[in-house]
Amino acid sequence: MTRHLSLARSGEVLVYLLLTVVGLVAVVMGRGYGITIEGGRVGPGMVPVVAGGSVAVLSAILLAQAVRRAAAEALDAVPVLDSVQDADDQETDIFGRTEKERVRQLWTVFGLLLATLFLVTWVGFLIAFGLFIFVVSTFVEKRKPLGSALVAVAACTFIYLVFELFLRVPLPQGLLGV
Repeated sequence: MTRHLSLARSGEVLVYLLLTVVGLVAVVMGRGYGITIEGGRVGPGMVPVVAGGSVAVLSAILLAQAVRRAAAEALDAVPVLDSVQDADDQETDIFGRTEKERVRQLWTVFGLLLATLFLVTWVGFLIAFGLFIFVVSTFVEKRKPLGSALVAVAACTFIYLVFELFLRVPLPQGLLGV
């Protein structure tokens, strides 16, 4: 198997590259809102800059690790039968997931995140974010629905308290006005 095939097969590299770009875009857009406002107070662009920068840096680190790991696997690869190679792919992590399952979960979360971004325009940020947390927790991570609902409500409440009440930064409301 060549280095390029192992990179394309894993899907990790593409996802981490996309997340790095998304993080950088958030930094650029956040700076447009202003990181600080009069009196040196936190501006509406501070959180997007910090969050986007964190996503970009962490994704870039994971991207480098994925590329290094794929390159090392390609160098160590010895031509073997596909059935033997498939057996190697079945190594599980501490949660009992194979690499194929982890990559599928990563793509699922990425797709759900994109769907959430589109959903924000209709139902508003808080509802879209709460649904995202609930769906990922329940269906991707296979947690109990009640616990997932509690986590989603707690996360939405925290976001509301921080942005709407403390920072007085309005969240997107969507067509429903929520």
